[in-house]
Amino acid sequence: MSTIQACRLANPAQTGATLSAMIQASDYWTPDNHSQFTSLDHTVGMAKAQLYNTLNAQKDTLFNASEFGLTITSNARIDNRSALLDALGLKASNPCVETDSQLILHCYIKWGASCAQHLRGDFVFIIWDEPQQKFFCARDHFGVKVLFYGLNAQGAMISNEHNAFFTSNWCDEEQIDERWLVDNLWQLGPTDFRSPHPDICVLPPAHTLEIDQHGTRLTQYWQLAAKNDWQHFTDKEHLAELEARFEKAVIRRLDSTYPLGAELSEGIDSNGIAGFAARHISPAPIHTFSYQCAALNDENRPIWEDTYADIEAMLAMHQNLKPVWVAEEQVFNEATKQHAEYRVLGGVLTQGSQASRKAPVKDRHIRVMLSGWGGDHCVTCPGDEYANELLNAGQLRRLYRLLIDKHNRGRGGRPVRTLAGLIVRRLIPAPLRFILDKRNGLHAAMLFRAKNHFLHPKWRSRYDLDHKLKHFLQNYNRATVQQHEIRELFEIALTNRMTKEELNARQWRYEYRYPMADVDLVEFAHSLPSRLKILNGIERYPFRYILEGVTTPRIQWRRKADVDHPNIDRDSHVALRKKRLAKALGESSLMRKYGREDWTAELIESLDTIGLSHAERMLDIENYYDAQAMPPSFTQRT
Repeated sequence: MSTIQACRLANPAQTGATLSAMIQASDYWTPDNHSQFTSLDHTVGMAKAQLYNTLNAQKDTLFNASEFGLTITSNARIDNRSALLDALGLKASNPCVETDSQLILHCYIKWGASCAQHLRGDFVFIIWDEPQQKFFCARDHFGVKVLFYGLNAQGAMISNEHNAFFTSNWCDEEQIDERWLVDNLWQLGPTDFRSPHPDICVLPPAHTLEIDQHGTRLTQYWQLAAKNDWQHFTDKEHLAELEARFEKAVIRRLDSTYPLGAELSEGIDSNGIAGFAARHISPAPIHTFSYQCAALNDENRPIWEDTYADIEAMLAMHQNLKPVWVAEEQVFNEATKQHAEYRVLGGVLTQGSQASRKAPVKDRHIRVMLSGWGGDHCVTCPGDEYANELLNAGQLRRLYRLLIDKHNRGRGGRPVRTLAGLIVRRLIPAPLRFILDKRNGLHAAMLFRAKNHFLHPKWRSRYDLDHKLKHFLQNYNRATVQQHEIRELFEIALTNRMTKEELNARQWRYEYRYPMADVDLVEFAHSLPSRLKILNGIERYPFRYILEGVTTPRIQWRRKADVDHPNIDRDSHVALRKKRLAKALGESSLMRKYGREDWTAELIESLDTIGLSHAERMLDIENYYDAQAMPPSFTQRT
């Protein structure tokens, strides 16, 4: 794990001081090493702050290939080293490619601007190309790693450390993008990750960036598409290939010279990752982190006992899975300190959901955390849209059989009624379908939240929020399994979550790795036949099949709805939150500026838990920036 910086300034005399200030932005996580580079004319500065979590990382400093006029700083973990070395005609023992940064640089020498499409892994990098007088940057396929950039009168600045733009005085920390603010208050529909500052841009996933005297150029180098490479496979061959690719995706992410951590719920994604990882590195331990890691006691046993039972059964299958439990008071104490600690991130509010992990991660010297996030976006997609595919193909007999199987599994209504509903829905015009959707499910819930939202109508109108929500809902339902996966991977906010988790984990000196976001795995899973993804009405069938002997049969085959979520007394918990919210909103300067004038205690009572979270988000933003940091224009009603 590394933070990387680069700048090209109009005034060369400022480069040294600016670069030093950018490096200081990473001091909060105490890097193991720093390295930096300044061009001969002093207009370009580059730097890198490293965390030594692998053997490769200990050597992977900022690298300058003076014979080519190229310098690279990267935050990268490259998986396909062998294939790249073969393509480059180089041996692994060659000292010029012993680190990932050097390997990326040689890919750039061979393939130029198309080099990123040859890489596999999690990466962002910045290359200064002296002969062409430009920066060349790239971000990995799914955006596991983040990179910020911007241009102004001072010049160009690039970093994956958001606060570097402020510690260097490149831009004013007190400026806040009002569109970002309103979107964060609204929080309905998909939300891409954006900087709170109007002058800081985010490089999109699967894109390259070039910055030269002409400005910036963004180029998309990859997009997910179904392939026909495996169409001749039998079902058994498909399942064997999925298992091989998944196991490879997990193994690729186990490289660490420190103990490993892994998230572990009772879902199949985290169980698959933890199980395959445990088998591969046994007897070395993997420390597991479940929910808030609160240890059972007499008070919380009614809440967590059923949920933990499945987790304990999984732990019993793998003796080297070591659960991390902490006292419940530690969970609370860590959560109350979050906002003060997040100030170092320079205006970016991260997830903040895993504060209880800070101490146990540090105590166990963990620097890599495995996560199952992103699995059900593709690799473990339920496959329910296969019913639409059968209907559109006129295969009513197979469709009816599928509906019977789903019903027998407890995942659908009566087959005849469901079939009739699908046929009617296909026959009616799209506008009428949307009207029907508004009466139930996600559409009804989100429209209800919009109706009862605290945001003033003028802000909703100014930023076209209601129209955007309607457009999102109109395009939400998808006709095929693959269209569903595209939506889940690229339209719902997967990258937003992973970006925030990267920033969240960095301050605690570890990094997340996501086997479910492995490109080779996702491309294969996306190309699997739809019928196989819900074989015999069993959703997520291929992934469940390959978990034989990896997790318990109960976890492997049960329905998603059978997961034993914590038995929290939600009614009393929500009532307490609403009581606190009513008092806090009355004192909120942001509420006075952006809230509805008719906002009352009755409206607060009408909120569901998601709507309640939206209102609490506003208070989080206000508390995070505090009254002095928030510009007056954002707190005065106009």
